[in-house]
Amino acid sequence: MHRSRKSLWLLPALLLGACGPTEVAPDAEPVAADTVEQGVLFPPPAPLSGNILDSTTYMGSVAVPGAVQTRFTANPQYFSFSIHVSAGAVAKLEVTHGGSSMYLDTGLFVYGPRDASGSFGTTLRAQDDDAGYGQLSKVASVTFPQAGEYLVVVSSGSGSGKQFRLQLDCLSGTCNPVDPSVYATCDTNQVGPYLEECMSHWGAEGVPLQEAYSRCFGADDAHHLYEGACYPSNPFKPVWCAGGEAAWTQWMWPVCQDYYAADYELYPVVLTEQPVSAELQSKLSAANAACGSSYQCFGELSAKSFAWPLSTPARLHQVAAAVYDVSQSPALSGYRLDNMSYAEFVQNRLLPGMATLHPALLNAYGNGTEDVRVTGWSYKREMWPDACMIWELYVLYFPRSHRVLVFEQDHGEEC
Repeated sequence: MHRSRKSLWLLPALLLGACGPTEVAPDAEPVAADTVEQGVLFPPPAPLSGNILDSTTYMGSVAVPGAVQTRFTANPQYFSFSIHVSAGAVAKLEVTHGGSSMYLDTGLFVYGPRDASGSFGTTLRAQDDDAGYGQLSKVASVTFPQAGEYLVVVSSGSGSGKQFRLQLDCLSGTCNPVDPSVYATCDTNQVGPYLEECMSHWGAEGVPLQEAYSRCFGADDAHHLYEGACYPSNPFKPVWCAGGEAAWTQWMWPVCQDYYAADYELYPVVLTEQPVSAELQSKLSAANAACGSSYQCFGELSAKSFAWPLSTPARLHQVAAAVYDVSQSPALSGYRLDNMSYAEFVQNRLLPGMATLHPALLNAYGNGTEDVRVTGWSYKREMWPDACMIWELYVLYFPRSHRVLVFEQDHGEEC
């Protein structure tokens, strides 16, 4: 069981640009959402692509609430900013007097949500010309019926050299939802202490491991953990608290359940033999032929896979233990090697005579992004006066595809 783990802490949403002077209240009455005050000034032209983003200068994402300040450099010009909101969120968008140049005339437009192809489309969700201070723009209230990413565009026809400040405020709902990637990994800093205490308690009572796990990972435990981490007065609330208890329960809690099920090894790794690819067999045969006699070098390969019900990958030591149980290699009589990356294995452990196996070894089952890990055993024995044989067995574990390559190499050298 790991006794120390790094917590997942994220910085608060970034406030882009300086905030500028204190805002001055406009004299005009605010306009309703999705309406136009006078003629809307310089909407971005609809591009042939059908994605309004292509007619703008994209400046990045802005948190809501938040603000961004920048300067026009051409006439006309269209700056765009993306925002992330939950369904039903209501926001106020305004080019403020404070932080904007005098006599600046702006337009304000909202498009979206972004679709699966990445397009914001060209349909206006809200727009305004002069509802703000002077000739500045303000959408007093815009409701986003769908969750997703929207595009806010600030334009000017004659603003070159002048700066503006766009202020975004959340009137209701969740206007800056937590990025779903926050829930992709269990926050073990929050879960670990509670779970270890719970498991230790039931272990001391003589409850079997599987039953103890079930008692510590029920719905009540999820609720207890959320309340313990996310109570209102906690100044160190983890960032995932902002998504609410439902998001925690639906997204991160199952990841935590899988993480600790693997950590407590509640699911054993059971290996199944798989055929070695023709490419690997061909490269191995060529390497063995080039090595000459088995005293110079010789290699063998076998491939295996295993079923795995959890979203969290099995641990490398579990996979290695499963290989140990089925292997007859002399290398197992020696010492266990440290865990290493695939790059370290190729650089430090793969014999020169076997180097042609790379990168076919890596490409055998990998998806191009997974972190292939390697461990194994090495055994050295004197066979003749001043001459030794060395047997090495390596376990190459592909954690996403649940595949395993077992590579054995042996060679002679001076003792």
